[in-house]
Amino acid sequence: MQTACSRWYLVRTKQYKEATVQKILSNGIADTFLPRLRSEQRMWGRLTETITPLFPCYLFASFNAKTEYHLVRTTCGVVDVLCTGDEPLEVDEAVIVEIKNRGPNGVVELSQPAFNPGEPVNVVAGPLRGISAVFDHYLSGSERAALLVDLIGRANVRVILPARLLAADG
Repeated sequence: MQTACSRWYLVRTKQYKEATVQKILSNGIADTFLPRLRSEQRMWGRLTETITPLFPCYLFASFNAKTEYHLVRTTCGVVDVLCTGDEPLEVDEAVIVEIKNRGPNGVVELSQPAFNPGEPVNVVAGPLRGISAVFDHYLSGSERAALLVDLIGRANVRVILPARLLAADG
């Protein structure tokens, strides 16, 4: 539970030590939050569900920077607290609330992709509005998409667009 003087900060951890640091810190400070991501990854030729940190090597911690900064900074597994100059950088509580609202128990699930490779799509906004293309694949999650656009002379050109500009053809 957050106290009156505590604020949220972003704590950088050693690689793969996020959960360990969270457990240690939860014994000494007001609150910690390690958002996780549920996704499917291909391992040894099979699709496997994994739960990994949403922000690898980072977790959120709520503490009083004047009295507990040294405790957090010297915790085993902590690399640093994100700072601007010499002051710890405060994270707006609305960011924490928004992430918590996106998944039960701190586990965020990405929505299923809207398009499959080879599927015909239309560009519905932006400078390429009205062009028909073939969906190729998503880049960086599901925010950007690679499309194959058929130009004059049957030359296919790969175009990268924000996925929100696309709609299913038909």
